[in-house]
Amino acid sequence: MPIDTSSLAAPPPARRDWLRHKRSEDGAIAIMTPFVILLMVAMFGMALDLSRSYNRKAELQSVADAIALAAASALDGTPAGIDRAVAAAGQAAVGYTYSYSGATVSWSSAALTFGTDASGGAGGWMDGATAKARASNAFFARVDTAALDASHGRVQNFLMPVLSSAFATSNITASAVAGRDSLNVLPLAVCANANTPATALASGELMEFGFRRGVSYNLMSLNPGGRTPENFLVNPIAQPGTVGTSVMTRMDVVAPFVCTGKMAMPTLNGGTITVERGFPIGSLYMYLNSRFGTYVAPCQSSTAPADPNVRSFDLTNATWMKYRPDGLTANALSAPDPLLTVAEKPAGATKTAYGPLWSYAKAAKYASYTANGGVEPAAGYQTFSTTDWSLLYNPGSPVAQSYPGTTPYQATGGTASYKPYRNTRVLNIPLLSCPVAAGTSATATVLGIAKFFMTVPATSTAIDAEFAGMATETALGGNARLYR
Repeated sequence: MPIDTSSLAAPPPARRDWLRHKRSEDGAIAIMTPFVILLMVAMFGMALDLSRSYNRKAELQSVADAIALAAASALDGTPAGIDRAVAAAGQAAVGYTYSYSGATVSWSSAALTFGTDASGGAGGWMDGATAKARASNAFFARVDTAALDASHGRVQNFLMPVLSSAFATSNITASAVAGRDSLNVLPLAVCANANTPATALASGELMEFGFRRGVSYNLMSLNPGGRTPENFLVNPIAQPGTVGTSVMTRMDVVAPFVCTGKMAMPTLNGGTITVERGFPIGSLYMYLNSRFGTYVAPCQSSTAPADPNVRSFDLTNATWMKYRPDGLTANALSAPDPLLTVAEKPAGATKTAYGPLWSYAKAAKYASYTANGGVEPAAGYQTFSTTDWSLLYNPGSPVAQSYPGTTPYQATGGTASYKPYRNTRVLNIPLLSCPVAAGTSATATVLGIAKFFMTVPATSTAIDAEFAGMATETALGGNARLYR
């Protein structure tokens, strides 16, 4: 029987083409597979190595942030503050690790620089030695880990070098800038009664920029150079040395700063400040009174706490004065004298002309000022006794009776020390060098920051406050924060 060979016949042309194509694909896949595997390994290696670099970046960033904050918190506008910042940076670096806690940070002060603003300022970032010469407005610190030993940022890659030997290592750095974010100073400025920081009266009493401690003044009715009151609204967000825009019509911007007694600037010493003539007391006085526990939005107790003592030291409550004063503040001098008071020129004054004296602060001795080099100690300068009133306030001296052992403020519930953070009735106010240039808006130079204690709530026409000495930016600086 013949054998049927039809089933062994060659496949049809279409099938032959398909078989040839399949064999070609199998060959191509066989050739491509090693490259795909290599690419997958490289991608996996890249992801692994990049994650290690990312983690190193996070580790170094934490180090830079912490050290920058520590350094910035120590800056106080003095050369000694720069030294303290350098020391604080070194202390903050102790104990920090990197490389998954496998290595400790080896700190170098070369990684720390200082500047006058968050971008360094016109002079750029300065090392510690250079910054000392500009310490009065160097309130920003920058940390750059690139200045540390190279081992801090070197990450050895394991798989990425498969792609290229150039990827054998990654060099990671981190930087941080920290500095003050505010100043505990009210956006109200008045003229200094005198441009001299300190002088002695014949009695030996200290007079600071023409003001006497323990004497009350109406801050809305002062002008050492004329009969028209001079007071100013300070732009609370325009940095010193810059010309800010007008905020006189933006009480929504100004009011929160009046509530808290702060301004959004790190210093007042960086140059002239922007001021506008005529502090709008009629629109802002109610916000000042949050210090007495009277709140008008946007003031609120959480951000503008009332003083521990809200007692008004008005004429009725000035019981330590034997003779009832004529008014809440020292009497103004008569024309044609400028808008000073009998406290600056006592000739012809009467025993009732000085207002309630010493409700918060006592008169200080000039000798104590000089003995301390003009830097007030924590306990304050040496003060006079009420038995010296006849010496201090001649002629027609007022007389004290039953004056408490501390001050009326402290005796009726005030805190034991004159600290602005706890004594919210103390207004920290810039004293300007006057006369200020003419114009509704002008630039002015700050001579110092005075402390004025609100004896009574403010009104739409007056802020009656007792001069309590001078403050420093060291004490008034806000918290340090990270800028970048």
